Amino acid sequence: MDDLPLPVDGPLPADGLFAEARRQLTICNACRYCEGYCAVFPALERRTVLEDPDITHLANLCHDCRACFTACMYAPPHEFAVNPPAVLSEVRRRTYDDYLPKLPRPPWTGLPWMRGRAGVAALAVVAAAGVAALALAVPGGGPAGSPYRVIAYPALLVLVALPCAWGVAVLAMAAARYWRQTAGSFRGLLNGRAWLAATRHAATLRYLRGGGADCSYPTDVPSAARRRLHGCVAYGFLACAGSTIAAAAEQDLAGVRPPYPVVSVPVLLGIAGGLGLMAGCAGLIWLRRRADPASSDPGMTSRDYGLLIALEILAVSGLLTLVLRQTPVYAGVLALHIAAVVTCFCMVPYTKFSHVVYRFLALVHDSAEAPGRQ
Repeated sequence: MDDLPLPVDGPLPADGLFAEARRQLTICNACRYCEGYCAVFPALERRTVLEDPDITHLANLCHDCRACFTACMYAPPHEFAVNPPAVLSEVRRRTYDDYLPKLPRPPWTGLPWMRGRAGVAALAVVAAAGVAALALAVPGGGPAGSPYRVIAYPALLVLVALPCAWGVAVLAMAAARYWRQTAGSFRGLLNGRAWLAATRHAATLRYLRGGGADCSYPTDVPSAARRRLHGCVAYGFLACAGSTIAAAAEQDLAGVRPPYPVVSVPVLLGIAGGLGLMAGCAGLIWLRRRADPASSDPGMTSRDYGLLIALEILAVSGLLTLVLRQTPVYAGVLALHIAAVVTCFCMVPYTKFSHVVYRFLALVHDSAEAPGRQ
């Protein structure tokens, strides 16, 4: 270890970032004190040479529980300055942008912000404004409290389906690039046992337990708060998706059109999901404000806040459409909610939400490499 270069102060270029990550992970592989904390360290031990794709895979396999940083004897102020949560967080941020397809630059402008996340954000705002205007200008028909009284069903379907298709397509292209670089052949995606293991690990949030004692987050004292709040967000989001699917089934299969009574599957799932998202996002924002900034990349921290605030707006506006659906302000609240949904769908591949896809694929890759891991 005495021959390893010392850390470099200040921001690093991409090649310097991977060199720094390689330096720190080489020290970790020599020490192996944190072997039982999560899947990262056993996966690290299986690699005798760390290439850039290996580092990207390990970065996405990391769940940022920070137990390794708390336990590390080589963490700052030691001269080795080992800080895996921070360096792997920065690797994730850099590679998230690299895997995304770049927007074409319109020929009539040379403005650099028309490419990447800023360009998508500008387009999403314009789309959301159009949705809000259309929702108020093209009313449909239906009883009081029905969204179709505010906006016709075909218009609503198109306005939501197009941004959703865009987000899914961009995420799929990015995921394909990620898998090809980190895992190689797409044949590995056909491993059913790896998918089952990855689903189990993701569903139970196993690697947010920090080796069994839960995350060392937001302080050095292990706590289950982050894992439980993360569960509220994840399962709240799934409940909201389930609410939408149940409403579609009620309408298109059973022939029952909205508004639905409070005691119905779409409404109950929507309430549970909205409340879960509200509580989980608010709690994670509070934990993030208390967490040690030295253990995270500042750019990823800002993306954390952005995702949590966006999900909070979706949850609050969605619940308000239920609470206020029999009032005169319902049209405005519904327009706000639809605009928020459109904006999020347009932006989702360019936000922290993409970590859901990359982290799950990392779990699939790890489960295929170590089939005996339970």
